[in-house]
Amino acid sequence: MIDIRLRKLSKKILSIIAIFFILLSMILIIGYINFTNHKNTVIRQQQEHLLTIAKSISRSLDVFINYKTNGLAILAKEPVILDALIMYENKVTFNQHEEIINNFFEKHIDETDGVMLFSIKGELIYESPLKNPVADPHIDDSVINRVLNNKEGFISKEHLSKSSQFSINIVYPVIKDNEVYGILVNTINLNKLYNNLIHPVQPGKKGYSMVKNREGFILMHPVIDQVGIESIKVRKERYPDLDWRELEELNRRQLEEGEGHFVYNSKWWQDTEEKLTKKINSYTTFEKEDISWIISVQMDYREIEEPIRGTLINISLIAFFIIIIVISGLYVIFKIEKRRKSLEIETRYLKELNKTWEELLKSEARLRHSQKLQTIGVLTSGIAHEFNNLLSPILGYSAIIIENIDSTSTIYEDILEINKSSLKAKEIINQVLMFSKADPIVAEFKYLEVGSSINESINLIKPILPHNIKITINVNSNEQILGNSTQLQQVLINLYTNSYHAMKLVGGTFEINAEDIYIQSEESIKLNLYQGKYVKIQVKDNGVGMDENTLNQIFEYFFTTKEAGQGTGLGLGVVRSIVENHRGKIFAKSKVGVGTIMDIYLPAVEKSCDKS
Repeated sequence: MIDIRLRKLSKKILSIIAIFFILLSMILIIGYINFTNHKNTVIRQQQEHLLTIAKSISRSLDVFINYKTNGLAILAKEPVILDALIMYENKVTFNQHEEIINNFFEKHIDETDGVMLFSIKGELIYESPLKNPVADPHIDDSVINRVLNNKEGFISKEHLSKSSQFSINIVYPVIKDNEVYGILVNTINLNKLYNNLIHPVQPGKKGYSMVKNREGFILMHPVIDQVGIESIKVRKERYPDLDWRELEELNRRQLEEGEGHFVYNSKWWQDTEEKLTKKINSYTTFEKEDISWIISVQMDYREIEEPIRGTLINISLIAFFIIIIVISGLYVIFKIEKRRKSLEIETRYLKELNKTWEELLKSEARLRHSQKLQTIGVLTSGIAHEFNNLLSPILGYSAIIIENIDSTSTIYEDILEINKSSLKAKEIINQVLMFSKADPIVAEFKYLEVGSSINESINLIKPILPHNIKITINVNSNEQILGNSTQLQQVLINLYTNSYHAMKLVGGTFEINAEDIYIQSEESIKLNLYQGKYVKIQVKDNGVGMDENTLNQIFEYFFTTKEAGQGTGLGLGVVRSIVENHRGKIFAKSKVGVGTIMDIYLPAVEKSCDKS
């Protein structure tokens, strides 16, 4: 009899173990499928993000070269440059051009190696900085002929100016009455250009951007000894034991497709380890006159894969514990049911005698059932909190995207639907918590006049201002800036909104001032700005103000002093990003009980007929 019972018990235990492993296997299989799908989706999104970075670098290079070319064109039109060329031809000593060329070099020293003035015969008249006064360098005849034939500036193909350093020359003729008198050459150091323009954009912890020409020679790279080498040939010679087939395939795609992305294995050149690492690479092509470059942005594949794998492991562990608890609960229920049946058999013989005892057992069963529900409620609460943690970044990031994306965008409705679905999921989780009783959130730049942007932004903010807040506007600016009207209004409205919140309880006045200023060299060092003309915009209020600790953090993303649900902490972070993208600076001054002053400096540009 005992053996029969033991065999039945063993069969039940084996059945429970089998059910446990079946459920665990199903969860692991489903989790792995979801992990693979989610990983592929995130990888695709990251590839598109890297491609956007590569395109942004390409646009920045185009803007940079145009800016340098325009600057050299302005220098070529200076009368003193023409006088210097005429005096040189007449064998007359003339030095007045030296100061203006030196000033031009100092202004562009961050990316420029030198500025040279040549006669039409190719003789060097002056260079800044003065490198070797004994030598008598000449400009190539091909450059002279090209300038004489076209009578316009051009950008030369890159050349290896010294070991591990490429340069390009911006060439511009000095013309009067359609006759070329001389040639100005501005030599751009591509290493300096990379450090100032491209290197600050770093995708991931180890990722970087690089530039090479169509012949495969690396022009710009964060590891300086990589500059100047042929990317495939030299690396195969240095590391003959490594498999470079995927790198060759990447190189082929870059040359043939011009734009795209690729997952491949390569080496991190800033590391000493001689092993290949899986990378994500997105690339695009930059072409301008004689220049044809491939811009490549890459990051470590593991930086994307490992967080997703970690999430899968956490979910699997939670599922594992849920299965254990459910099976344990079923086993307890089974034991209770078995005991209840035994007690019912006994009550047939002791019905009257054990009536009180039966009621006591039922009461005990109800108590255990209540404890069991309480345990499940605590577990449900923990799981709901974990899902809340997972939903929070989805809600946060989708809300950020909705704030910053145009409502007419093709993906606006998709992002909005993600946000709505996440909110619905959060409501369901809140209902679970209530049930468990565990608990009772690429712009186009044009020539702009600041005054019109200020007026438009004021018209947008006026309707929401209470009567106890007044506006004072003082716009005395006639200069133009190169910028985006929508982004500039976004900056102003953010500042207006902050001033409004600072004064909404007691009222007050906030001022909007705009004026044209010229920043001298001493002040430019203090403000970290180039010397020259600027439009200064000031938004001033007499609200509650800020202490020094708060003031030091206001431009940090997600920092906010507002109550929960009233602010994201993104406003001033976005404001600073937009202002710096306009090559300007923003400064804040504040004092508790006195108010806050926000000063924006935007570089002025030459007058243009384009007022759009």
